[in-house]
Amino acid sequence: MVAKKITSLQHPLVLECVRLREDHHYREKKGLVLVVGQRMVQEVAIDTLITTEECPEFDAKNSYFVSEAVLKKITGLSHPDGYAALLPLPLPQDVSQKQFLVVLDQIQDPGNLGTLLRTVLALNWDGVIVTPGTVDLFNDKALRAAKGAHFFLPYARMTRDEVAQMNLHFYMADLEGEDLDEIVFQKPRAVILSHEARGADLWSDLMAQKVTIPMNPDTESLNVAISGAIILYHMRPL
Repeated sequence: MVAKKITSLQHPLVLECVRLREDHHYREKKGLVLVVGQRMVQEVAIDTLITTEECPEFDAKNSYFVSEAVLKKITGLSHPDGYAALLPLPLPQDVSQKQFLVVLDQIQDPGNLGTLLRTVLALNWDGVIVTPGTVDLFNDKALRAAKGAHFFLPYARMTRDEVAQMNLHFYMADLEGEDLDEIVFQKPRAVILSHEARGADLWSDLMAQKVTIPMNPDTESLNVAISGAIILYHMRPL
């Protein structure tokens, strides 16, 4: 397929892509998300392909050939790898019948959020619940860190009160919790990974078992992406 050519930084598609990347309200209104990178483009079904390759190999309803300067503006990156795409924004799903869930509570660093999504998918958890105060799932940094996990992982947006009503055994990551190696985990279950600074104190009224990673006492606490990966591996569905 021969791609249509775009050279202007002010082309309507370029401005549309920038707005979709920067404005989560606009993403939801349009029902579209911008993804960046050849690997991402290869793994998902895309509507609109934007590339510096004049004759791209990937199938899309619409393909556009752009200069490197245009792609830099679209992606917000200094060194894009030559590919970006638009595709439908995944919608929240009903996860009430899922057996193994991860609650992402007020995770504010998009890199940590994306890394956790990638880990959740890799370890075969059923999906994630995102609480108010968590950075937008489809933030461009979160998308890059997740490496496409967003598009294969069911998610729901719920309040803490709604989560508490679910018929699950809850476990919270907490420095004062019980050693992971000493717990027999129940099914169905959910792991709560909370805000890097405030932690599980926000869930103090929920009947949940606190768990912690046995560590060298002279080391500082791990960030939520690293500690979450260790906990999710220990508690993974088997």
